Amino acid sequence: MMSAEANSLTMRTLAVLVIATAILCGLLLPRFLSVYYLQVADVTLINILLVLGLNFILGFGGQMSLAQCAFFGIGAYAFTLLQAAGMPVPVAAIGAIALSAAVGMALGWPTLRLKGHYLALCTLAFALIVERLLVNWEGLTNGANGITAIPGIGLAGENDKMLWVLLAVVAIAYLLQVWIANGPLGLRIRALRDDPLAAQAVGVDISRLKIMLFVISAAYGGLAGICYVLLRGYISPDVFSWQSTFSYLAMAVVGGLGSPLGAVLGAILYTFVPELLRFMQEYYFAVFGVMVILVITFLPAGLSGLVLSAFRSLRRREKSYARSDVTHHERAA
Repeated sequence: MMSAEANSLTMRTLAVLVIATAILCGLLLPRFLSVYYLQVADVTLINILLVLGLNFILGFGGQMSLAQCAFFGIGAYAFTLLQAAGMPVPVAAIGAIALSAAVGMALGWPTLRLKGHYLALCTLAFALIVERLLVNWEGLTNGANGITAIPGIGLAGENDKMLWVLLAVVAIAYLLQVWIANGPLGLRIRALRDDPLAAQAVGVDISRLKIMLFVISAAYGGLAGICYVLLRGYISPDVFSWQSTFSYLAMAVVGGLGSPLGAVLGAILYTFVPELLRFMQEYYFAVFGVMVILVITFLPAGLSGLVLSAFRSLRRREKSYARSDVTHHERAA
């Protein structure tokens, strides 16, 4: 699944398509969405970053990690504290991403021997520990009250301008994931997911690859935390609660595991659609739940599988029409 986009489109064509889509969204969304829904769109883009990060370790590597919310919080608080210490925004951002990646490496190393539900429980426990630290370490994090008036880049609350920043970040993160997934590293990741013993037999360093997946996933989570700080200008531990990790997991599954496009579609469905259904009042979440159940039941490859299969079907139809035209001209001649 993770190479399906590249099979259908060349990397250069995909890059042009992604950039064009980002520019189009940046131009049209502020014009047609209210202030509230524009803010929802910004949050959706941050969720896309989180699910892209989760996609590396869960969708591509097949490792059940539930720690994405922890890396989200580490990135946000590290960026905030580094900026409060007087560091410029770019330096603070690099430091926050580096710290998130380092924590991902530290988590990946002792969990090398774990897999399946044991790995899931271990990473979930780590997420719970991070949340408790954010709440109880008041001297550093200000506890449950959070940290307010974070300067960021001066765009907190300006949803239309932040939309362009987030679109640029998500576009780069998306293309980077596609590039990694369809390169030599992606081949080794697929081998790890499909048959670890066979991969090890042909020379793939399984331990190193697992740690690398944790590092990349954590870096994406830290980047999402930075973007959240820039958008809100305020952080508190409840944003990074361990329960939220199940929402990111649902986004990845509904969108399609192992597909960058699935991360985008899953985050849009899970973040934006419930807001559109609020006119149903107390029934809106029940309706949304039914929609998710139907997607999981009838679309095992997720929403991305449906989109990509429709795209391939259209291409086959175009080719068949082209062949029929050639045959008709040959007969006429």
